[in-house]
Amino acid sequence: MFQSRTKHGGGSWRNGLGIAAMVLGIVGTALSLAVILFWLSWLPALLALVFGFIGLGYARRGVATNRGMTLAGVVLGITGLVVSIGAGVFVVARVHTVNEERRAEADAARARADAEQRAADERLAKAKERLEAARKKAEADRQAAAADERARRLSFGQSYTYGDGLKVTMAAPEPYVPSRTVFEPPKDATIVQVKITVVNTGSKEVSLHGSGLPFVHDAKGGLVTTLIDGSDRMKILGGSLAPGQDATGVSAYALPNGAADTFSVEFDYGSGLERKNVIWTGAPS
Repeated sequence: MFQSRTKHGGGSWRNGLGIAAMVLGIVGTALSLAVILFWLSWLPALLALVFGFIGLGYARRGVATNRGMTLAGVVLGITGLVVSIGAGVFVVARVHTVNEERRAEADAARARADAEQRAADERLAKAKERLEAARKKAEADRQAAAADERARRLSFGQSYTYGDGLKVTMAAPEPYVPSRTVFEPPKDATIVQVKITVVNTGSKEVSLHGSGLPFVHDAKGGLVTTLIDGSDRMKILGGSLAPGQDATGVSAYALPNGAADTFSVEFDYGSGLERKNVIWTGAPS
């Protein structure tokens, strides 16, 4: 494999393995110093050791003269192997550390994402709860308004009490004979008396502004005009009522004969959006 020198006086020197150990030791050490090439350095370093130990055997037997070169190859081979192993351990440790750091970062990112998702889920759940609460409240308000609407649709003689304590009652209508009128009612008309009594059952004074005269409609929905009577029997509600105080309004209406079977009386009370009506429906007595 490697050329040997001719021994003086006959024979030959077996110095080739020592030279090979030296060269391979240099190559292995050089490669091991380049960290990224450590995985290539172990083979020439190992071969330098093998060839070096064999070359040292030759030198001990006197068949090789380059013992120093061979020993240097062995040292370089050991150095290359040690550095190669050290570089391998360093690279493995570094890769492990990097992987752990990346895993920790991934775990932290996953934890942040989970926390953000939980927070988003909680916000969504709370938003749904608010929407559901709003829906239930709206439904409850609608049902309450519908119930209050039904409560304000009465028959003659029934009562309704407003939220502030004003209780309103319409007596059953009675036939009415006017003493004199501004205009002559139709000869076939049915004239009835409408009497509405209000009582303040609350703790505060209430105003009857805008509630003086009721609206009367015939069975076809037409508005029936108030019969103006010059007598003192006609009374219009007005002013205000102190707690416990009551008042009665009396008015008369000429119902068309064709619509005299049923008619309705509407009483309005309140201010602004709180204004509500009470409607009594029935037939003349």
